[in-house]
Amino acid sequence: MRLVVLVFSASALLAQQPILYSRATYNAASLAPFGLPNAPIARGSVFTVFGENLGPAQSPALLFPLSSTLGGVSISVAQNAVTTQAFPIYVSATQINAVMPSTVTAGLATLRLMYQSNRSNAVTIQIANSSPGIFAVSDGGYGPGVIMNYVTASNQPVNSLITPSAPGQVITIWGTGLGPVTFPDNGAPTPGNVATPVTLTIGGQPATVAYSGRTPCCSGVDQIVATVPKNAPLGCWVPVSINAGGVVSNTATMAIAAPGAITCDDAGNPLSTLVRTPGTQAYISLERWDDIENLDTSPATLKTLDSLYARFYTRPNSPFNFDPYLSYPPPGTCLVHQTSGDSFYEKSLRGALPASASLSPQPELIYNNGTQVLPFSSNLSYFSSTLGGMIDSAGVVGMNLLGANGTLTIDPGGASQIIPLNPEPPPGWERPNALIVVPRNTPLALTFTPGDTSAPTAILLYSYAAANNSTVEVQCLAPPGAGAFTISADTLANLQLTYGIIDGSYAALIVGTLGLNKAVSFTNGLALNGILLNSSWLSQSVVLQ
Repeated sequence: MRLVVLVFSASALLAQQPILYSRATYNAASLAPFGLPNAPIARGSVFTVFGENLGPAQSPALLFPLSSTLGGVSISVAQNAVTTQAFPIYVSATQINAVMPSTVTAGLATLRLMYQSNRSNAVTIQIANSSPGIFAVSDGGYGPGVIMNYVTASNQPVNSLITPSAPGQVITIWGTGLGPVTFPDNGAPTPGNVATPVTLTIGGQPATVAYSGRTPCCSGVDQIVATVPKNAPLGCWVPVSINAGGVVSNTATMAIAAPGAITCDDAGNPLSTLVRTPGTQAYISLERWDDIENLDTSPATLKTLDSLYARFYTRPNSPFNFDPYLSYPPPGTCLVHQTSGDSFYEKSLRGALPASASLSPQPELIYNNGTQVLPFSSNLSYFSSTLGGMIDSAGVVGMNLLGANGTLTIDPGGASQIIPLNPEPPPGWERPNALIVVPRNTPLALTFTPGDTSAPTAILLYSYAAANNSTVEVQCLAPPGAGAFTISADTLANLQLTYGIIDGSYAALIVGTLGLNKAVSFTNGLALNGILLNSSWLSQSVVLQ
């Protein structure tokens, strides 16, 4: 009995010990995955740490000056035998938000948490002088940013699909991580620009910055007051990024429309309309891939693959809707997505709506003029199927490629929808059989011949790093008919460094014809609004330096 009591008591104490997850300390705004160039915690910034048994169920109210303890939670940062206390501003059982003191130094540090006299495990973090992040409405570092349109001093609505900014309008961007300050981080912030050089890009255009410093309300929180460039592109998801001290933030988006417009618009892009429309929806993507892989093969291996994936889901009614696979930036611009895991195969970029597991009946898709049912796998966040392909002239999966397959039938769920399958022609792009080396600190200029002069050409740079299990995907859109595109150095800055060796990592440069002009709209009993998109892609392995 005594042994049972001792074991029970030890288990109870162990259950109360705070546990910090490894690699789970983030910039509170961007949530950039550990190991990415903009993932370090900036001096004087707000950071977030995740774990178990970290704090109380409810976070206490805050008062200035902030204390080093909140709700029984304290956080210590140790560097070179010097320990500094951070200032917690939100506490819960699984998440803590705190302000990193400006007095720490850049470099590696050890972080520990104490809750009600129970110490957590120690985790290693990276501290930087600056590492900017833009707060997003999603709380996940993606999609529409927390950006306010200045109309009057008392009228500053949050930018959204139904409250867009206009070129030349003043805006305020909320973020963290611009850099350290000279006043105490636990007191009410003193107005003034941070010493760190700060620049802002909106839709690929430099914006004039009037203020870049702490907001008066909140310790560690920054504001950037700027003017939307008069030549900024119009669109619903115009990319916005901050460069502070040479470190580039996550890419948020904002809506920009012509003066007087009450909603944004992406002319000629039916995917934009789908994202902005609530209700039951379906997105079906028909893709043809022509890929040269030469990271681990000599000579290079050529793969041709036809595949299809689909999502049936319910889109919420929100002015902040965003979908990483449908919310393309305006032509001439790029979006940068950052996420944990390998999103190429999982189609799991942040913000993607999963396929509904409760659909009844389940969707059935039939191709080859109604003779073959697609063998869908629905154990992922989407329904997927590989239709056929070739590897160096050897057939794989099936020999019926999409060019000869005629139609796609969407059934059941009401009246069957029969849609012709017409893959877009690929662009003309000269690819070497050798690895392409892409420097991340200089612009990348590409030339190509459009596969369809009425359709935009999409340029993707995809990078998965096995060492930190994270993905960065750059999505750029060239206007219809364009034969060249340049990706800026700021856009490339947060791609991971890769090597020409096999470690589970890979990176690819991809140029494709995006058939927005030939997208097919449909409806059935499972989806009030649906779109089938054809695209054709050329891909080449790259090394990022």
